[in-house]
Amino acid sequence: MIISSPATQFNPRVFALGLIVAGGLVILLLALARVQLFHAAHFDQREEAQSLRRIRVPSTRGEIRDRHGRVLADNRPSYDIVIYLEQLPRESKKFDVVRAAGQTLGTLSRALNRPVTLSDRDVRIHYARRRPIPLPVWQDVPVGTMAAFVERASTLPGADLIVTPVRQYPFGSLAAHALGYVNRDRAASDDEALEQYYYYQPDTVGKQGVERSLDEWLRGSPGGRTIRVSPGGTMVGEVAEKPAERGHTVTLTLDVRVQQLTEAALAAAPLRPGQPLRGAAVVLEVETGEVLALASVPGFDPNLFHPGGAAEPVRALFADLNRPMLNRAYGGLYAPGSTFKPITLLAALESGRSHVEDTVTCGGSLPIGNRSFGCWKREGHGTVNGMEAMWRSCDVWYYQKGMATGVEAIERMARQFGLGQPTGFDIGTEYAGLVPSAAWKRRERGERWWDGDTAQLAIGQSFLLVTPVQMAVVAAALANGGTVLRPFLVKRIETAAGALVRETKPEVRGRVNVSARNMEWVRQSLLGAVGEADGTAHRAHLPGLRVAGKTGTAEFDLSEGGQRRRINRAWFIGFAPYEKPRYAVAVMLEEADGGGYTAAPVAQRIFAGLFGREPVEVAGGGGD
Repeated sequence: MIISSPATQFNPRVFALGLIVAGGLVILLLALARVQLFHAAHFDQREEAQSLRRIRVPSTRGEIRDRHGRVLADNRPSYDIVIYLEQLPRESKKFDVVRAAGQTLGTLSRALNRPVTLSDRDVRIHYARRRPIPLPVWQDVPVGTMAAFVERASTLPGADLIVTPVRQYPFGSLAAHALGYVNRDRAASDDEALEQYYYYQPDTVGKQGVERSLDEWLRGSPGGRTIRVSPGGTMVGEVAEKPAERGHTVTLTLDVRVQQLTEAALAAAPLRPGQPLRGAAVVLEVETGEVLALASVPGFDPNLFHPGGAAEPVRALFADLNRPMLNRAYGGLYAPGSTFKPITLLAALESGRSHVEDTVTCGGSLPIGNRSFGCWKREGHGTVNGMEAMWRSCDVWYYQKGMATGVEAIERMARQFGLGQPTGFDIGTEYAGLVPSAAWKRRERGERWWDGDTAQLAIGQSFLLVTPVQMAVVAAALANGGTVLRPFLVKRIETAAGALVRETKPEVRGRVNVSARNMEWVRQSLLGAVGEADGTAHRAHLPGLRVAGKTGTAEFDLSEGGQRRRINRAWFIGFAPYEKPRYAVAVMLEEADGGGYTAAPVAQRIFAGLFGREPVEVAGGGGD
């Protein structure tokens, strides 16, 4: 009997299953062909995007120069020792970056005899966020360390020596408050930049002065590198690079020579032993408002703030009770004392209620209401007219004439000179100061205005507050006959290639609306304050040069260490030469014996330097 083989029998179920499998394979092949033939470019782009990383490369800051082209801030090379985490030796497939980095850092520390301050957390964060970027171990290393590293470089895998630009200030602490300083931008910048770049290397950012106010111009435009990374994040090649664009060049109105002599004059202020040197001085061009010198003491060295510098000196600056980081020239508010008297005299003359010939007998004080208001000269000045009251700074004359003039007229005159409002100065945060009035006192303090308040305002005290820059503007307006100028420090901005971007022109902010006769009376009284032997500003006198000016001494209650004590703010404002004024000067010392004894000699040294003369010892003068 013959039996047929099962393999030769037709099975419809098996056939149907075979068709299904074959159909699926055909569909799969068609789909693969579609992907390969029609969508290859799309998936190539996706793979490319997933393997490419953009790295932000910070730019080099532009230079800051003085009016004659002398460099005040530029950049120098910093030699930094770094490690590349992705290039560290891998002992096994299970790579522990912290342990590998620790071994390399330990080898570096022993070889170069330097401590390592990086923590495990620093290493992990850098590996996660900035892996292809070098991790700094030591920045701005000295030549000896650099040479020792080069000798051992071949035995230190993953370590390298790189050069980065560091901001430097060739004149050290000179004009530090005007220039400011820079520091690394730790904020990882704005969201737009973070979205644009996968790895973000921050710029240095201006923190004070010109560096801060012109940061967008000085910083320049960042560059970028595009790299290819493996699926594990390791760089496998560089695709493209865009160079960073250097920041713009800023030219200031400052004159290095004038700044140097101004700071030297402040340093030579005749203070008593134990009195701290805290103050400011400003020198303006009378006809333009250009700032030739802007000094604040004590100062600081902006070179301390570079990234590789020690932290302790910087912490000490901010902890110092003398506040060396404060720019007293426009960031401090002070009562101007008797330097305000020219404004009071102008208000009195313009009101028609007083004349320079009017005499007052000063016995050393004046009773007002139920109080006695003293003159700085306790024995009194005797009988004085308006001119003599200015150069001898008789408070009693100004008490009487101030009350006769009225607070409203004095306030209006002060505002014409720009007090009680910002000057428009082009760097930093400027305070407006305060010119008080009856309405202000009622609104802010809930009190009425008394005659005693007017008397105090007339001699530059009461609630009156100004900055040294504002008083320099007042001095310039008195010098030029009543034109109130906007003081400015930035002369021009240019590209790194020298193309002009912006240039500052002199700007008139207002005009003091007084008669030429009254203005000249006030100017002559200021000439007498310096030129007359009994003038309080006589110690600003220079033989052969006609200097006009006014001193001031404002009392202030200082609270330090839980104790209160009364100190004097010493002032001088003035201009020279009298016939054709070129320079206006304001000097303020926070704690001194009096304007005539301390601020006037500082001003004399400044004027002597401006006109190429030697300072001289002047007998007489002194006082308020």
